[in-house]
Amino acid sequence: MNAANDARLFVVGWDFRGAAEAVRARVALSAEEVREGLRKLAGVGLVAESVIVSTCHRSEFYSLAQGDHAGGDLTQFVSEWRGLDRAVLESSGFRRFGGEAARHLFRVAAGLDSMALGESEVLGQVRQALSIARETGTSRVVLHRLFESAMRTGKRVRTETEIAAHPLSIASIGVELADKVFGDLARRTILVLGAGETGALFARHALEAGVRDLRIANRSVERAEEVARGVGGRVLPLDSVPAELSSADVVVGTTASPRPLVTRKDVEAAMRQRRGRPMFFLDLAMPRDIDPEVRDVYNVFLYDLDGLEEVAAENRRRRVREVPRAESILEEELGRFLSWFGNLSVVPTLTDLKRRLEELRDGELARLPAEERERLRPLAESMVAKLLHEPMRRLKSEEDPSRKLERVEAIRHLFDLDRRPDGE
Repeated sequence: MNAANDARLFVVGWDFRGAAEAVRARVALSAEEVREGLRKLAGVGLVAESVIVSTCHRSEFYSLAQGDHAGGDLTQFVSEWRGLDRAVLESSGFRRFGGEAARHLFRVAAGLDSMALGESEVLGQVRQALSIARETGTSRVVLHRLFESAMRTGKRVRTETEIAAHPLSIASIGVELADKVFGDLARRTILVLGAGETGALFARHALEAGVRDLRIANRSVERAEEVARGVGGRVLPLDSVPAELSSADVVVGTTASPRPLVTRKDVEAAMRQRRGRPMFFLDLAMPRDIDPEVRDVYNVFLYDLDGLEEVAAENRRRRVREVPRAESILEEELGRFLSWFGNLSVVPTLTDLKRRLEELRDGELARLPAEERERLRPLAESMVAKLLHEPMRRLKSEEDPSRKLERVEAIRHLFDLDRRPDGE
């Protein structure tokens, strides 16, 4: 990668693969902290451009900087800013330079570098990172193009492969199965037993699926109210569950009660009131919240953790099979970015500009009679040399690598220097 010899693209980061949770927690940044970090980086003049991607699983600093030691300098910056020992950061983090830095971001945006293969949320997180950097003025020509290319790659991977088509979390699989049973889950009533992490996660997935009638039953009413506020749900006391069953189309158990909260007798009574309309039960608890004999009741469907884990395992296998196609898309898009970035070197650009001006000069001279053409050639050559002099001087003297690359990109665009020889 030979773009702008005095500028270097790199990423320094800490993720779930190499950094302990305690380290990741210290370098995890809120949106406002990301803005603060970008401003600080710009203020100390450590980098010419920077974008920070920070999620619960990773914090990564993408930058364009001068010199070969920018990665180490940035690690020192993070150490001082976040109050972490540099040796700890060095041992638990990673660095990528040039094309490998770009490839890493493309993999992140495509969901190929996530704990859950094909994760879709990360694309939005990459988009937000670029948006914040643009707001603070720290993303310019190179990182803007890099992140836009990475996001395009992520979109292509999700639309042209099925790597994100099959849910992996138990909660999302449960919502998908319930939707298959009823066809239109948005119109159904869902009763969630328990307001812990699993219950809250299922409720959020159901809300995303369009469900509007969500009911949360829990021993602690305060906790149930907290979850209900987040999903627009209604709170029920846990002891009212048997009486509420008949009005619920989907019942989800997440409490891990020592005894089943829903018995076969309860379900048989509910089905009589429902006049045989189907019910779908998901038991995500261990011990079980729902009596296994419930599945013997006519028109009642019951999935427990074992069944859902089998679905999750098969979905993981399906996603893995899509990786080669995703990698092919990634390499295609990465090649386009690297080709563009590789052209942002000053010397090749000035050479291309000189060639373009000489082509224009020779084309115009060719229109003249031979005698006049030879008489005017020295004048035309002198004009081309004078036109080139000032751009060459300004580009070579520019100390800000990002500004230099911006100007190189402008020249290439204005004079169409990337046009193919056949004119396409």
